[in-house]
Amino acid sequence: MTSNVIPFNPLDKKNLGASVAEALLTKEIHPLGDIPVFEGAGIYAIYYTGKFRAYQQIARLNNQEQFLLPIYVGKAVPAGARMGSNLELAAGKALHKRLKEHAESVKAAENLGKL
Repeated sequence: MTSNVIPFNPLDKKNLGASVAEALLTKEIHPLGDIPVFEGAGIYAIYYTGKFRAYQQIARLNNQEQFLLPIYVGKAVPAGARMGSNLELAAGKALHKRLKEHAESVKAAENLGKL
């Protein structure tokens, strides 16, 4: 008789993805236009709450201090990290720099509302 027990593998892609998503979605939300300078690299989520008609279904899920659906999820890595040559690269301000780039892009758009 064989057993149908499937052991939990935290490194399985499904489990790893679920744990990353859970960790990301439990972090404090900060307005994109008001992010203080900080050190680090990593993943991030951007939520839309404006009035642009094309994004209204997304905005409805991100209102009243509930942020349920990111409009964008990305990552910021230190310079040189993609080559994989040095696993101990200093993160610097990679994540802050990437978020600032997104903020500038949103500010440049005339139809998305204020940050």
